[in-house]
Amino acid sequence: MFNEGLDVPEIDTILLLRPTQSPTVFLQQLGRGLRRAPGKAVLTVLDFIGQQHRQFRFDVKYRALLGGVGRNRLQREVEEEFPTLPSGCQVQLDRVSQDIVLANIRSQLGFTRKALVQDVRAHGTTALADYLRASGADIRDVYRDTKDSWTGYLRSAQLISSESVFEQVLAARLVDLATVSEKRILSKVSRFLHVDDAERAEAYGRLLLSASPRYEEMDLRTKAFARMLYYSLELQKEPSLEGSDIDTGLDYVRSFPWVASEIAQITAIGADSSRHAPKSLGMDLAYVPVQSHATYTRQEILAAFAFSGRGIGNHREGVAWCPETGVDAFLVTLNKDESDHSPTTLYKDYAISPDIFHWESQSRTTAASADGRRYVGGGSNVVLFTRAAAKDDRGMTMQYTCLGTARYVDHSGEKPIAITWKLHRPMPADVFAVANAVAV
Repeated sequence: MFNEGLDVPEIDTILLLRPTQSPTVFLQQLGRGLRRAPGKAVLTVLDFIGQQHRQFRFDVKYRALLGGVGRNRLQREVEEEFPTLPSGCQVQLDRVSQDIVLANIRSQLGFTRKALVQDVRAHGTTALADYLRASGADIRDVYRDTKDSWTGYLRSAQLISSESVFEQVLAARLVDLATVSEKRILSKVSRFLHVDDAERAEAYGRLLLSASPRYEEMDLRTKAFARMLYYSLELQKEPSLEGSDIDTGLDYVRSFPWVASEIAQITAIGADSSRHAPKSLGMDLAYVPVQSHATYTRQEILAAFAFSGRGIGNHREGVAWCPETGVDAFLVTLNKDESDHSPTTLYKDYAISPDIFHWESQSRTTAASADGRRYVGGGSNVVLFTRAAAKDDRGMTMQYTCLGTARYVDHSGEKPIAITWKLHRPMPADVFAVANAVAV
């Protein structure tokens, strides 16, 4: 009755009296009470809905609240009473409810690929967004590892037929090289799950159309998006494309219509469900399409800032100096795994406040070095990126949230230099919670 369209800021208590599977509707229901009002200190939500049927999924609700975490992480959150919620927020489950929710989440962990294919076939749609909406599934249910793809599920469910080139190859009983090539690209489409700004999603979708202009005909901002897309798919490493240019690489992807469509669908879904509000960096470089509070892969960051260095595909360091754009990109992993870092690279990087960040340079950097003078003397545009860890709870690579540009405050020591930066835009609350926790 009051899912949407109601605006009574004074509401401070919500009663949920019917089951809600859709995460969008669930968040809309919460939104009825999230407006601020004089004398209103908190919002209390009482959810009286128990398990309605065996297919009802509690994980959808809680993952919507926590920002799309994996099921293993969600299970720990429920067991430990949601310790990572922002300050002032609590989710309380009585013991019986907690047991029911945990059992429900664990049952979803056993959702096999065969069962998912059957579910996709039963829903009968080729549109990923329609399937997610109708099934109540999360997009990470489809992309549980890099072997999975929406196109692969559609083919297994026999909802799409092979392209003519595949049919010809199969009919002739030849080696199915076309299918092998498609599968190799499909194994990389999960790299776009992080895309969370509308401009990038629209740009990637447009670049994958057959009518897209050639690289030399593009404006500078579109060229940057083309580089970001090209290097995200590591097309420079594709065996049949060795030594080719960006046009040839993108033409190669366009030759697989279902792959191009899948990437466009993934990015559109990600942008539509973004939890942050991306905003221009405010630099003079209007043609650089990076936005604060949006999420990026290492390849996208380097391609956007026109990094030349040792090659975008070979860069592994936590800093990248991009002379063409005058940008120093700092790529910070907050929770560092000691097994992946030597004692000299366990840098102390953490948030002091939502707009103050403590960062340490590489261990060899001195204040008199070229890098040190640039950092301390303001000789570059410093753009800070952070991620919670190198891998998530599914073992998949985590991507970086752009915290935006930062200005120098002070520094101490060298080898490494400890520098305090002030962000021009305070970091998102969920990012700050992680970045501040590592300071302890």
